[in-house]
Amino acid sequence: MPNAAVAVVAPRTRVAIPAFPRSAWIRARGGVRSASRAASTSSREPMSTGAPGGSRDAPAGPERRAFALHPVSRRDALLAQGKDVRVVHMVRHAQGTHNVDQNGVTLRDPANHDARLTPFGEQQCDALSLALRRDGRVAGATLVVTSPLTRCVQTALLCFKGRVADDARFVAHESVRETVNFACDARRSADALADEFAAAGVDFSLLVDPPRADETSDARSSYEYSADPLWRKYESVVGNARAWDDHRESGDLVSVADRARAFFAWLETRTEREVAVSSHSAFLRCLFSWGHAGGVRAAPEQTICRVGGAFDEGDASTPVVTYGGDAAFEARMREDWDNCELRTFLVSY
Repeated sequence: MPNAAVAVVAPRTRVAIPAFPRSAWIRARGGVRSASRAASTSSREPMSTGAPGGSRDAPAGPERRAFALHPVSRRDALLAQGKDVRVVHMVRHAQGTHNVDQNGVTLRDPANHDARLTPFGEQQCDALSLALRRDGRVAGATLVVTSPLTRCVQTALLCFKGRVADDARFVAHESVRETVNFACDARRSADALADEFAAAGVDFSLLVDPPRADETSDARSSYEYSADPLWRKYESVVGNARAWDDHRESGDLVSVADRARAFFAWLETRTEREVAVSSHSAFLRCLFSWGHAGGVRAAPEQTICRVGGAFDEGDASTPVVTYGGDAAFEARMREDWDNCELRTFLVSY
């Protein structure tokens, strides 16, 4: 596989930013997430250890597993060593409505519940799709994994449909979704998503919706998010959005790191050797930086994990991924992602 499979953007200066006190985030009441600068159904498959919405049964501290990542130029050498190698084409979703301030409607606004792509975001997808047609970069992918959030499903379909193998499966997977903090991060029910996207070939059978919340309960959300197990998980810890308008899962990055591990562990069970993935910026920032020097850039104070009673001091030192001592590759993967930016890497088992 040619090295050109890795997207190239101008390098950024990376600065390790200390965790901000929670009060500083609460003062930033609005805000948007940074935007870019410029079907066949299957049988149900079990979620891996650390699946979102369930109990935290991943081993603590250094017993957690780290997965070995490599640049695409290492593929032949790894295969020669007898490694089980998967090619991963990872894209961050295109610009969503939560990425831009629309007359004061920000990512916290219920109007951005499970935010969709903007018209500009759809244009970004068209541009990437055209580039993929020209270079054939993802033509060998036989599996497309997408976050179940609408903006990622749209990105996966617009970018990869017709560019991956004709028989490629499109599957929604909870583990690669965005950190659950605000209205834009809560997903709709599996049925609602399937009603919109199943005809396009997206399989939502891995999603498990919890029983609907008691609408008369004082603990219910101020929004209609009861179908989302991750939203309900953090609501049970910090209360509904009226009582806690602050970061939720971003204050529990140890759980986000476990979700990332769950994805790589699940991928190991798959027969596909080349996969495209549609995911989110904050999730990717945690995946590639957790446990490494400098930590996760711009992480808020890690308080929710302690409130929930699921934290071990060793957790923060156990990375999700390793880079084999390749400093340039590590620096590249730990850079922030632009909207609709695609990068390709290898994971070996």
